[in-house]
Amino acid sequence: MANLTLLKVFNISYNLFQGNFPGEITLGMTELEVLDAYDNDFTGSLPVEITKLKNLKHLSFGGNYFTGEIPESYSEIQSLEFLGLNGIGLTGKTPLFLSRLKNLREMYIGYFNLYVGGIPPEFGSMSELRVLDMASCNVTGEIPTSLSNLKHLHSLFLQLNRLTGYIPPELSGLISLKSFDVSNNELIGEIPQSFSALQNITLINVFRNHLYGAIPDFVGDFPFLETLHIWGNNFTYELPQNLGRNCKLLYVDVSENHFTGLIPRDLCKGGRLKTFILLDNFFFGTLPEGLGECRSLERIRISKNLLNGTIPAGIFSLPGVEVIEMHDNYFSGELPSEASGDTLGFLDLSNNWISGRIPPAIGNLKFLNILFLEMNRFTGEIPNEIFGLPSLTKINISANNISGKIPDSISRCTSLNAIDLSRNNLSGEIPKGIAMLSVLGTLNISQNQITGQIPADIRNMTSLATLDLSNNNFYGRIPTGGQFQVFKDSAFAGNPNLCSPGNVSCRSFVDSAQSSGHGHKKSFSSSKLIITVIVLFTALLLIIVTVYIMRNKRLQKSRAWKLTAFHRLDFKAEDVLECLKEENIIGKGGAGIVYCGSMPDGVQVAIKRLVGRGSGHSDHGFSAEIQTLGQIRHRNIVRLLGYVSNKDTNFLLYEYMPNGSLGEMLHGSKGGHLQWETRMPVHQSACPQSRAPMATSHQTWSIWELIFNCIFSRRSNVVVFTEYAYTLKVDEKSDVYSFGVVLLELIAGRKPVGEFGDGVDIVRWVRKTTSEISQLSDAASVLAVVDQRLSGYPLSGVINLFKIAMLCVEDEASHRPTMREVVHMLTNPPQSAPPLINL
Repeated sequence: MANLTLLKVFNISYNLFQGNFPGEITLGMTELEVLDAYDNDFTGSLPVEITKLKNLKHLSFGGNYFTGEIPESYSEIQSLEFLGLNGIGLTGKTPLFLSRLKNLREMYIGYFNLYVGGIPPEFGSMSELRVLDMASCNVTGEIPTSLSNLKHLHSLFLQLNRLTGYIPPELSGLISLKSFDVSNNELIGEIPQSFSALQNITLINVFRNHLYGAIPDFVGDFPFLETLHIWGNNFTYELPQNLGRNCKLLYVDVSENHFTGLIPRDLCKGGRLKTFILLDNFFFGTLPEGLGECRSLERIRISKNLLNGTIPAGIFSLPGVEVIEMHDNYFSGELPSEASGDTLGFLDLSNNWISGRIPPAIGNLKFLNILFLEMNRFTGEIPNEIFGLPSLTKINISANNISGKIPDSISRCTSLNAIDLSRNNLSGEIPKGIAMLSVLGTLNISQNQITGQIPADIRNMTSLATLDLSNNNFYGRIPTGGQFQVFKDSAFAGNPNLCSPGNVSCRSFVDSAQSSGHGHKKSFSSSKLIITVIVLFTALLLIIVTVYIMRNKRLQKSRAWKLTAFHRLDFKAEDVLECLKEENIIGKGGAGIVYCGSMPDGVQVAIKRLVGRGSGHSDHGFSAEIQTLGQIRHRNIVRLLGYVSNKDTNFLLYEYMPNGSLGEMLHGSKGGHLQWETRMPVHQSACPQSRAPMATSHQTWSIWELIFNCIFSRRSNVVVFTEYAYTLKVDEKSDVYSFGVVLLELIAGRKPVGEFGDGVDIVRWVRKTTSEISQLSDAASVLAVVDQRLSGYPLSGVINLFKIAMLCVEDEASHRPTMREVVHMLTNPPQSAPPLINL
């Protein structure tokens, strides 16, 4: 072959050649332009003889098993335009000498090569480069800013490495860039604002890094964007609402971040969207109705969010959809009645609030493989049509309100290997045909009302490894032999009329149960009836006497006062009661009267008398709520020292705040001194997660205001404000509304009610005022309502706070964010450097 002096193309790719590549055969191929040995089984070192080929333009040794380093002499092949050394197990230092190949257009030197060092900055001098692929080759360090010089580069693949640092803003100079993949690295920081210049971008892969901040709005403006994979980072705030409006998206995956807000409505406007994944975020609101008409969709995965509302009609009839995964949200209402998707194989709607009947049309999904509907509020019977699905392997509709019998048609579903119908209201008997399910591995029908005897044929179901029939109404003898030797005793617990095989009296018991028509009823003899009546009458008489005696004792004790302290106190209940005088009243409100009392040791205490709450009240949550408030330690929360109570009345004891309340600071004569830098920490410290520095002290608080804080743990979203601690009616969505009102009060410097005329509160005033603006914008809305006494405040910061406030005061509670989302939005505002506004 060395004599083939005129040969221009030598292509032996995709074969099974082994051993060392015979480089000497190329010595005579002086006109060779293409040498392609891709995807063979060559071993040994890369041949150095090819460096003599002065006309070689295309060299590909990828997909083989070469070892060692790239020969530095390869940099002498100045005619090279394509270099493929990917996926061959090379080692050594990153080959910076390749930067001498000034005519190179495509360089693939990644995948399973293990270099030492980082990306050579010298690669930035390869001005003709169109493709740089160094994926999965163990490079470390930062991305060189010099790569921004590659003006013709359209594909940059650096994924699956150990790169650190920030994404260089200078890369915005890659004006021809179409594909940008830096996924699976250790990068930090935000997406650079300068990337708005990348108007030719089609693919953005930055998933599995440590990136944070908001996704810039300009991402939604990219006209050619097809793929947006940003999952597995720490991105926050909301997605650009224009995402999909100006491009033809194909793949979107933003999972495992901290996004909140609404799902963009135009994701499928281009009509090409195939994959829509936003698992494990904090999105709220309803699904865009357009998703039910997005006929290109193949995968919908939106589980573990805070989404609500109904599932759009048509979503189960999309012609190409294969996966619908919506578990762990707050979807409600009934499912769409129509379903005809020819390709749907996986449907998971578990752990929502979906109600109504399970649509029989699900039986039209002939390729459905997995159906999970557990932990919802379904009612009615199991449709027969579901068990006509030939491909169904797993079904779980546990923890609903399903009634009726298990359909006999279940025996037709011969592919089933897991059935869970537990925690429902199913009745009737187990269909005898269930033994025909030859590959069934798990059967759970516990916690229902199923009756009858356990089918003995189950012993022949050799694949059945797990059985749970507990807490039903089975009767008779538990069958023996075969597969019943595998099942645990707990599988039959909670069936009082089942008897074990070893019970000698089992026969008579079964006969008795069957002769009673399986109703398990026992008649009393007349003598037993008489004795029972006498015993019941005697017991009733004793109860009446006991209640009478106990009531007298409680009445005697009802006037006794008790002091419960949460801190060390040097006074008694009697000292508190001495202070309840008209001249000591410092405040009155709907929740009670506030007194200022001076104790014997000179300590001043604020005493709040609660209306209609005594320690003997039927609401046993009082003690727990007050104990919780007494344990709070926070610099913005006035300390609850304890309470004095008897049967009819409670007096809460607080530290006395001599400098007045938040209301006085905002709305009284002192209001002009409470500037924005003083107001900001008030809301920023509303939860322990806030990192904002405090600029105010306790003088802005008093016991008759909302304590404006929250008890917020990793295990609970429940927010407890003092307003509700007083009334003992805690509801998270109501708390969020109250929170929004206080935010508006801070922004506008106005009282919640009383300043706007009859029937108008601050929320209605803000909506009316902003609706009358001629040129509607965020800034104009804020400027129309902001406290005119403020000066030097950051406009964008106030806008962000205003937006959060208006979300909190939505009329529909289901449209309001949770407190967790509010905290997230407060502590992760959009990154910007806003101007200061001086009025």
